[in-house]
Amino acid sequence: MPLIPLFERLQIESHSHCNRSCWFCPRILDRTDTYLDEQGTPVRERMPTALILDLLDQARAMGFRGRAGFHHYSEPLLDTRHLDLARAARERGLQPVLVTNGDALRHHDALVTQVREAYAHIIVGLYDYTTEAEKQEAAAWWRVRLAGASLEFSAIGAGERGVSSLGIPRALLPPDRRMTLPDLVYGNAPCHRPLVRLVIQYNGDVAHCCEDLQGAFRIGNVRDASLEELWYGERHVQTVRDLIAGRREDYALCRQCPLPPTGRPAEGAIDFTPRRAAAG
Repeated sequence: MPLIPLFERLQIESHSHCNRSCWFCPRILDRTDTYLDEQGTPVRERMPTALILDLLDQARAMGFRGRAGFHHYSEPLLDTRHLDLARAARERGLQPVLVTNGDALRHHDALVTQVREAYAHIIVGLYDYTTEAEKQEAAAWWRVRLAGASLEFSAIGAGERGVSSLGIPRALLPPDRRMTLPDLVYGNAPCHRPLVRLVIQYNGDVAHCCEDLQGAFRIGNVRDASLEELWYGERHVQTVRDLIAGRREDYALCRQCPLPPTGRPAEGAIDFTPRRAAAG
């Protein structure tokens, strides 16, 4: 029997580019040639189509039938293959999901129709609001624009304290009051999040979670090993089990992560530590 469950969602980043430079996105701080080079120039590379299709086949062979998206820290609609990839996922019994900033859909009626037909789910990022009323107005506009689609929203706004936002990602960025209140880390808090997604960056590296921009956990690359070997590999399994047990202190990135616990620690109470104290 596998030591950990199968992933619930699959993210294959088909290419590296995004048309935005959002303040909350860690790609804007990258200088490793993953997303931006040393001068801050965007990297523009694509994962080969044959590799993406092979990964979909591998996931299906492992028994996966959940949501499959073609994003990570990139905008999938900038990849001219995105509709074909969504259809390929459907053909394999998966649920293609589009996670987008929506810019390409605002004035392109034909693309809106194609997207509604190709994707089982659409998640639109709401980033350009400063009040709760503006956020609700934007969501209402998208519900009309994408009428008939299975539609969700990811909302991160540059508004004031009373504006509700989703705080992701956070470990790699300076804390911001709109993203986490109070400003805490949880030293021994269980985290099951790495079990939810299998995240594959456009260069083939497997990321531990959405916070793992630069492959800090060194899980491996899909060009060197199969999805089954990577997901059920000793390194990945041990890391997941450590974090479920609340051993965030064992991993540098996790020590700084303010995402709250997903369960109770096996022993004692959760350690509530101010972020600045933990960082120091």
